[in-house]
Amino acid sequence: MVANSTKPIAVTFDLWQTLVFEFDGSARSGIRRKIRAEYGEKALSQLGESVSRETIDGALRDLSEEITGGHDQGFDRTYDEWIRVLIGRIDPDLATRIGQAGLDMFGTIIDQSFIESPPQLVDGAAEVLNSLSRSGLKIGLISNTGLTSPATYEKWFSRINVLDSFDYIAFSNGLAIAKPAKKIFDATLDRLGVEPSRALHVGDNMHTDVAGATAAGMSTVWVRGGIDSPVNTSHEPDYTIESVADVLPVVDRWLATLGG
Repeated sequence: MVANSTKPIAVTFDLWQTLVFEFDGSARSGIRRKIRAEYGEKALSQLGESVSRETIDGALRDLSEEITGGHDQGFDRTYDEWIRVLIGRIDPDLATRIGQAGLDMFGTIIDQSFIESPPQLVDGAAEVLNSLSRSGLKIGLISNTGLTSPATYEKWFSRINVLDSFDYIAFSNGLAIAKPAKKIFDATLDRLGVEPSRALHVGDNMHTDVAGATAAGMSTVWVRGGIDSPVNTSHEPDYTIESVADVLPVVDRWLATLGG
């Protein structure tokens, strides 16, 4: 596979349920939430605040649902903003009492739980990314994210040896906008220097990935079997695969449809 073209060509990927997945469905994220609640309780105690682990766990669960619901509408906040919202849900006056230093400390603790309880990389995903990167294609990541900062994701990507495969990474809680909003696709293609008609997006969600990328003028690959959005969409993908490990032949077929 070689991108023989005078104009740049890109393949962009979704992250969750496309390149990575939680162990046993949502069980792993439940484990991570419990770790966050435990660490959060200890962090607040060090700041002189007595807050039960159960209170923090409930705030984390409710906020996670809110973040996911917002994503379906193309909405997100930055990671730091979500940490402030979370602290406010735990106690409306807590942010004032602990100050910015306390907010930063709490955000670091929430991030640490991801490093200690990360998701699993899909078998073959690293090889796919490496192969596409070596072929001369531009490679991007467009991911809706929860309570994990962009810096921590990149730290983990480096640890599992996939960071260097990406030419640009767009996290919804870095740009404060989420898929399916056209703006996040546009921003990614602008940074990659690629026209929408010469870009292929790979993802599991028919609403945020397929419909979003289609609206941005990109071709699409749907990874069947992911946890789909409850929002209905009439958009159909250009290609369908069972796993991201199967994407290379599809990319070859798509490249054959492009002009020079």
